[in-house]
Amino acid sequence: MSVRQDDARERLLDAATQRFRRFGTRHTSVESITTAAGTGKGSLYLHYQSKEELYLATVRHAVDGFLEAAATAMHPDQPAPSRLRSLVEVAIAHYERDDLLAAPFLDDRELLDDRAATLARQLQRERVTDLIRITFIDGQRAGTIRAGLDPAVAAAVLFEIGWAIVRSHLTGELTVPLGDALRTLNDIVGHGTGSGH
Repeated sequence: MSVRQDDARERLLDAATQRFRRFGTRHTSVESITTAAGTGKGSLYLHYQSKEELYLATVRHAVDGFLEAAATAMHPDQPAPSRLRSLVEVAIAHYERDDLLAAPFLDDRELLDDRAATLARQLQRERVTDLIRITFIDGQRAGTIRAGLDPAVAAAVLFEIGWAIVRSHLTGELTVPLGDALRTLNDIVGHGTGSGH
């Protein structure tokens, strides 16, 4: 791909990200994206098969940003429990401020249609669950995570519980601050609820 095509693709992605964050997919037209990007519709369809594919590219880009921040915070030389605490802190920061990451979990039909929301949730679920799974495997190798724990199942369960908390926060149903809730979940997972006696 030429530099000019890469530039157009990046401008389209940036324009779509801004429009989708502000108006959702339902209220964002291809024309409004291409106008904001300074390109024509043909340029959009050269790079993306549909508006939905472009939306998923914006979500993928947001998830990549989240995962890059998580990878930076989750130093490989840290024990797995510390890496999971770092992941919680990154999740709090990103999901409180990034509407593209949060929108698929809100079931807001004004913002997203069902298919786009489902695909965006699936993308996030797969990528974040895999990051947690790898952390559990590393922790088992290092002896900081119990050997009998199935990393794939544990990662899936932890993700789903965390997402239930995030979703409750996003819908205004969570009665405690998001950071407190996720940190407490991490503490319960890491230390249990026993008094240690």
